[in-house]
Amino acid sequence: MRQDCPECQRLWREYASATTTHVGLESRLRQSEQGSASFEALTRDVSAAARVRETARQSIHEHESAAHAAGGDTAKFDG
Repeated sequence: MRQDCPECQRLWREYASATTTHVGLESRLRQSEQGSASFEALTRDVSAAARVRETARQSIHEHESAAHAAGGDTAKFDG
């Protein structure tokens, strides 16, 4: 990530937020009772959060490739 690139900063904030949400939901899922209504809802929420996180990760890859790859000025993100 380039510190002087507003798009990099925005994308990394989105990824951090998506990761925090995903991990938090996974933690709640582990603490819920399997078979309960909350377990089923949390399972759906965890899946949705994982997709949001993956989309954010992909956006970082795409931006780095398109905007910064030629300069070689970014650390590669392996997610």
